[in-house]
Amino acid sequence: MSTPSSGSWMLAALLRPVTFVLAIVAGVITGNRTGTFWLGLLAFLVAMSAGRLLRTLVRGRVALAVYRAIWPVAATGYAFLFGSLGLPGWANLIVTVIAAAMTKNALGGALRPKGPRVRWEWRNLDEWGVPDVDQILSGRWKEL
Repeated sequence: MSTPSSGSWMLAALLRPVTFVLAIVAGVITGNRTGTFWLGLLAFLVAMSAGRLLRTLVRGRVALAVYRAIWPVAATGYAFLFGSLGLPGWANLIVTVIAAAMTKNALGGALRPKGPRVRWEWRNLDEWGVPDVDQILSGRWKEL
């Protein structure tokens, strides 16, 4: 994994307000064209995620950018799918956000970048503090 230079970091920092303004514009245009606030809100959320993706690409972290591309791409596809099925705008927003999040969680395990910043390991139930079956039964039943 390469370290970003100061120039790419500065460009990514300057892109933050630009992508925020563009996301607002995308939300307003979509809301006006569709006649519903909810699809405008969905367009705003997708555009904000796309802005994060663009800033990640500018910083040179391609693997993380691919991972971050899952949600906006899935949300766009689901929004068109559920819109063609005739869902109202508010239902389209709710179902699209949930379906895109589930898609990101399903595909994220395969596409999540691995490196020194990300460390995954399995944990036992004992580490979580969950009692074992024997501990539950011995605390509940008393011998006479």
